[in-house]
Amino acid sequence: MNNPDTTGTPVPERAEEDLVILAAALESRGASTADILDGRRLRTERGRMLVIETTLEMVNAGHIPTNAEIAAKCGISERSIFRYFPDREALMLAMGAEVFPRIAHCLDLDPPAGDLRSRVATLVRLRIELVVVARPFARAIEMTAPKSPLAATFLELRRERMRAQLREWFAAELVGLRPADVGILDMLLSSEAIGQQREQFNDEELGEALVAAIMTLLQQKS
Repeated sequence: MNNPDTTGTPVPERAEEDLVILAAALESRGASTADILDGRRLRTERGRMLVIETTLEMVNAGHIPTNAEIAAKCGISERSIFRYFPDREALMLAMGAEVFPRIAHCLDLDPPAGDLRSRVATLVRLRIELVVVARPFARAIEMTAPKSPLAATFLELRRERMRAQLREWFAAELVGLRPADVGILDMLLSSEAIGQQREQFNDEELGEALVAAIMTLLQQKS
């Protein structure tokens, strides 16, 4: 008797027999029947990754695509996208999980060893890298945030992490600074400000200017 697969298409008896033979052969080499049956799961994972990577590619090009545009680019049906991701927030969460490992080091709370200038220079370099790697995705999140609780949460978590990093890296220097000066530091190092300035200056020019401005602020006391 034929066993239906998960798509509802009957598996021919001959194919079923071949599957059993192949499974037995693999088992003799240390593999299990599950390795065979997991092939469908692997295909599903490849399909999910194709959608994630394609969507990120389109977002990085400055466009927030519709499901129809993603499907056309991937060469799959819109129905397949909904099978992988039941809604846009599920896709956004998967994209975030793909992007975050690429930028996690940029948000490290542990300051590096070194004097004040070297710490400032390191943080400026990491904040510029953060914008280079994640700014297109972040802008998509920003545009989605008014209608998406998940996107709004992403933004709030990013802001809080960046502020926490500033507090940890310059704990001693921030003591005695006026709240307005701390706010200016936070603004100078924000992704929004750096993203805007990169439209006018190259990264080296921008980095040097930021280091100089931040050093001036951190070395003054109220």
